[in-house]
Amino acid sequence: MKLNSILLAIAFVFSAVQIGFAQLPDGSVAPDFTITDIEGEDHNLYSYLDSGYSVIIDFSATWCGPCWNYHTSGVFEELYAAHGPDGSNELRILFIESDNNTTDDDLHGTGTNTWGDWTEGVDYPIADNGGSVFNAYECAFYPTIMTVCPNRLLKQTGQASFDSHAAYVQSIECAPASLPLDVGLVDYIGSVRSCPNTPTELGVTLINNGTEPLTSCTLEATTLFGTELLTYEWTGYLDTYEMENVNLGDAIFPTTSMFSIEVTSEDGYDGNNSVTATMNLSQETATSLLRVQITTDNMPGDNRWSISDLSGEEVAGTAFGDMSESNTDYNWWVNLEALGCFTFNLFDLTGNGGDLSCSFSTYNEGGFQTNNIFSLNNNGNWDQLNKGFSVNEVNMSIGESFGIAPIAIFPNPLNQENEVQISGLTGQETRIELHSSTGALIRTWIQPSQSGTLNLPIGKLESGLYIISVHDSNGIQSQRLIKS
Repeated sequence: MKLNSILLAIAFVFSAVQIGFAQLPDGSVAPDFTITDIEGEDHNLYSYLDSGYSVIIDFSATWCGPCWNYHTSGVFEELYAAHGPDGSNELRILFIESDNNTTDDDLHGTGTNTWGDWTEGVDYPIADNGGSVFNAYECAFYPTIMTVCPNRLLKQTGQASFDSHAAYVQSIECAPASLPLDVGLVDYIGSVRSCPNTPTELGVTLINNGTEPLTSCTLEATTLFGTELLTYEWTGYLDTYEMENVNLGDAIFPTTSMFSIEVTSEDGYDGNNSVTATMNLSQETATSLLRVQITTDNMPGDNRWSISDLSGEEVAGTAFGDMSESNTDYNWWVNLEALGCFTFNLFDLTGNGGDLSCSFSTYNEGGFQTNNIFSLNNNGNWDQLNKGFSVNEVNMSIGESFGIAPIAIFPNPLNQENEVQISGLTGQETRIELHSSTGALIRTWIQPSQSGTLNLPIGKLESGLYIISVHDSNGIQSQRLIKS
């Protein structure tokens, strides 16, 4: 192997490890796939699982030093001999070379980007060009080694010893269903944020790990301190390994708290009867009128924001790329027009956070700021930040003036007009923006350069609330515009 290739491999492995552990978390349902090995044989994951086998998947790359070291340790060869088709016949192993840029020569040790012959002495299947499967499992580094149990749930078992791999495959957690009644809880699927005195729906993914059909069970939710939240009697029909998302109903949390949901009815194995989560109670309050202010860094397309309701549905926000100018101030006005519990989310596409400034605040009917809910001015690494808040007042009426601003808009409200008149301009304005009540930018007029009064063609608008913002070197002046 060439020295340059070795150095490249070491550098790549180091950078890959720095990405972080982003693969599918333990307990996730493994995505199905069919892959063809280098001998031309097809292997379907779910077919193996449905036959009662556990499957170990080794995502590796020919240039990866740690992959080679573990591959040549002989652990998988021993496992396959002892527990594969010629042994106890409870396990299958799939080696998937996951870098599509490597070659068949690299796999067989004759290329320039490899540590050796990966096929030598290997009896279990080896597949090449498995990048799509690697991506489906959201892997971020090599080697990623996962064990998928017959119930289709995965666990990252890593570069473990022969005994550790064998013990997990043979554990009751992973072994094929053997108990008539075995109820399992896979994951919590409800909200993890609420507001004081706000009913919040809880939910779990239920699985039948038993050999007999599951038709009923009792589920209870309690806080860490023993406060009972709810009890739910589930009825239905699940065959072995079938799953169902179950909405348990609403619970009210007295404070931010860890909580658990447990199977409390009769069950053959209690090791999979519980899931835990933390409910974060939002203390910030707001009116329905909100303002988002962001000053971009040198990578403006990497950021976006959203406001989501209690169910997680986005009710306002932007997309990656909507902010296109570096080191530029962006402003959005949002009127949620509803009471309730919401979350403000800030995203960074590459996870480096960047040198971004952000302010998320709320205003009263007179246009005066009443609460700064969220602010950020840092140079840290993050890919998502959020802050919860509750809207406890809806701004129903519109005053003549919005905030302290010398500009004025006429006519307001609009009837059939497609043009408004803005007075109070100084001639130093850099741009004028028209936003919808959800924050969407509708029109921009750059450097109007006109003092006094300006007639602004805004086109046809649907009925509703809009915000006109006038930007100059001293800041931003905004007025509400109503289209009747």
